[in-house]
Amino acid sequence: MIPVARRLLLRNRGGWIVTVSGIAATVALVLFLFAVHDGAKDGSTRYVRTADVDIWVSQKNADNILKSSSFLRASNAEEIAEIDGVAVASPLARLITKATIHGRRSSTIFVLAFDPETKVGAPKTVIDGSTDLKPGEIVLDRAFIETYDLSIGSPLEIQGKHFRVAGVSDGTNALVAQFGFARLDDAEDLLGLKGLASFIVVRLKHPADRAAVARRIREKFPDLAVHQAQDFIRFHEDEADAGILPVFFTAAAFGAVVCAFIVALMLYNSVLERREDYATLKAFGASQRYLLRIVVGQALLVTAAGCVLGGLIAAALTPLLREAVPALAI
Repeated sequence: MIPVARRLLLRNRGGWIVTVSGIAATVALVLFLFAVHDGAKDGSTRYVRTADVDIWVSQKNADNILKSSSFLRASNAEEIAEIDGVAVASPLARLITKATIHGRRSSTIFVLAFDPETKVGAPKTVIDGSTDLKPGEIVLDRAFIETYDLSIGSPLEIQGKHFRVAGVSDGTNALVAQFGFARLDDAEDLLGLKGLASFIVVRLKHPADRAAVARRIREKFPDLAVHQAQDFIRFHEDEADAGILPVFFTAAAFGAVVCAFIVALMLYNSVLERREDYATLKAFGASQRYLLRIVVGQALLVTAAGCVLGGLIAAALTPLLREAVPALAI
């Protein structure tokens, strides 16, 4: 059945090539949109997924670092550190800002500032440089580095304060903004406020005791929100899924539907063009079921060829797109 379907298809090579090309382009687009969807979700959540933090403490109703505001006294960390089961508690400040690079304003940066002594909340995805930051040093996401042609040691200015790139992190690109990491004292200078934090990040003596220690922190600080690590990660994933990501998913799903219509249109035209061939086969005793299998076989052949070609196109274009648009999360 497949050889017959293949021979019928190849009788009109031009139509076959156009159909396969259309399916391939649609498949490549669908793969690209799904890749951007997954890349943006990963970049938005990888920091909290990989951070060596067992419990996150924030202001009430603040359950993520992406879209919620939280303001706490940094001194709360000292009191939380005294609670049974806590190994270390440290303030973490979040600052949404822009940098000036060679006189050019950059895109938005989510700066997360950790205590350089405890290093709780420091990024774990640094691929170059170090998180042992000296005053005036910063770690920036790879996409940000490539977008603005920076490197280790490059200078930049944030709100009038001079910084030097000391590290490059990977997987911290939230598409609409990239993450940066600095010292807590530098963030206090940028904010103009001392003793203020966005979160208190807690590392436990025994991570298995998260539930019990979280309960003790809530009892001592009933006005604060206390999130175990797994819950905080889930909140970020939910927040990412509620933002721009559904748009990419919907576009990808729509592209898949368009691809299905292309195949259906190809089959319809194929049947119309080969009515005489099918009539001849029918005259030689071919059953209706056999003819249907030929049509389905044509669909499988063309779709398989289009999917393979589309996958190859997507694989070839991905590194080129990353090079051309570093901020693109794929």
